[in-house]
Order: sequence, then structure tokens, then C-alpha cells
Amino acid sequence: MSDNLTRAGWAAQCLSLFASMTGTDTDEESIGDLIANLGHYARQEDLDFPSLLRTGIGHWHLEQIDEESFDLMPTVTITINGDLLQ
Repeated sequence: MSDNLTRAGWAAQCLSLFASMTGTDTDEESIGDLIANLGHYARQEDLDFPSLLRTGIGHWHLEQIDEESFDLMPTVTITINGDLLQ
């Protein structure tokens, strides 16, 4: 099992590589751009990006409470300009 410090380390390595490839200057810029690019990739591969985001946010939320949580996933909703993403 991984802890959140390990998970954050994996993310830092990914962001470092992504920043070197794209020229983003800050972690905030890199994270936002990477999320957008993952959406483009998901669409290209016919994956349900909003569902993947909800799952990822749900995992993140549970891991903030308990790093090894196996609780039921929370309900996550995403809206853009008042429109609920399904």
C-alpha cells in the first residue's frame, strides 16, 4: 500500500517531466495544463473524462481522511457554468 507522501512524490516526478516538455513555469500552471491535456487524451481514446475526474477526486478525498481507506466512494459532481457534467 502507498501513503500520500509516496503518491505526492510520483506526482512531482510526472509534473517535472511534463514541465520540461511543455515549458510551464509553476506547479499550478503544470497541474492545470496537465489536467486539460489528459482531457484531450481521454477524448481521443473515447474515455469518459468527467467520470475519470470524479473518480480521481473521490480517491483523493478519501485518502485525505485515511490514506488506506476502502470506504465507499463519495458522490462527486462537477459543474461548468451551472451545467452538471454527466
